Amino acid sequence: MNKRKTIYRGFNKRRKTKMIKVLLITVSLCLIGGYGYIKVKDSDIIQNLSKKISFLKLDNFFSREGEFLSYDDYKLKNNETDEDVEVQKDPEDKINNEENNKVSEEVKVAVIDSWNIYTIQVASVKDGKDIDKIEAQLVENKIPFSVVEMDGAKKVQTYAFFDKDITRTHMEKIKTVFPDAFISEMKIPVLSLEYTSKYSYVENISKELNKLIKNFKEESEFWSTKEEKRDLKAYNTILTNRKQIISGIQKEADKIDYSKMNVFKDNLIKYTKDVNDKIDMSSKAAKEQNYNISKSLYLSSMQGYFSFINSIKEA
Repeated sequence: MNKRKTIYRGFNKRRKTKMIKVLLITVSLCLIGGYGYIKVKDSDIIQNLSKKISFLKLDNFFSREGEFLSYDDYKLKNNETDEDVEVQKDPEDKINNEENNKVSEEVKVAVIDSWNIYTIQVASVKDGKDIDKIEAQLVENKIPFSVVEMDGAKKVQTYAFFDKDITRTHMEKIKTVFPDAFISEMKIPVLSLEYTSKYSYVENISKELNKLIKNFKEESEFWSTKEEKRDLKAYNTILTNRKQIISGIQKEADKIDYSKMNVFKDNLIKYTKDVNDKIDMSSKAAKEQNYNISKSLYLSSMQGYFSFINSIKEA
């Protein structure tokens, strides 16, 4: 009996000792786990993981504008930290910039006026020898003339006015030499050029060409007056103004840097150089009272403009 009690007493003692050990181990594990959690929580692991989770949540998210919203965008929208967030721009600034870009790329149209002149046509030939004979007759009779190629033939024309009735007053004199002469109308169409702000020189060229047309009209009026009433100073003023206009056109034409306008640029520069040469010759002829030569050069300058416009249409 005593022996049995001794056995049970030892067993109970061992049982109590085991329970105490388990309790001590449990408490130790809790303390170690709690301390480890605090350390891990303060480390970059959790922070980096949270960022990755945030990114994954946004992986298939699209903003209202339909643009993909990345993690960086998300930071900007939520202002997580002052250090990580860039200065957010005012949405109105973005709208204003977009509107300014649209304005800068807005297509504008530069319009060069149409105009008509009336001449007296004395011949339409294809053979160069025939033209030489006709020109010799015109020179002999001191009749101003110039030749323009049109519809596959060379048109020999005399005099040039914006007023048809004034042109008709010269018909009688011409018919004494060329009975088949008739009044011909040369029509120069409107020229419209599209451009954006980057090519603003197009607008400047159109303005200068419109000035040139007006200048041609002024010379037409000058030659419409009777010879005894003509003021040579007024004529020189017209030519001086024309020279300035031509200079302005050439200056703007040199700015053209658009490949599709190369034909326009080359033909325009060629035309302005030709007109500039004619200005000097016209002034010299007028001083020597060779008005028929000055009138011929005037007609030739307008025919040259007609040919220039046609070269653009055909390009």
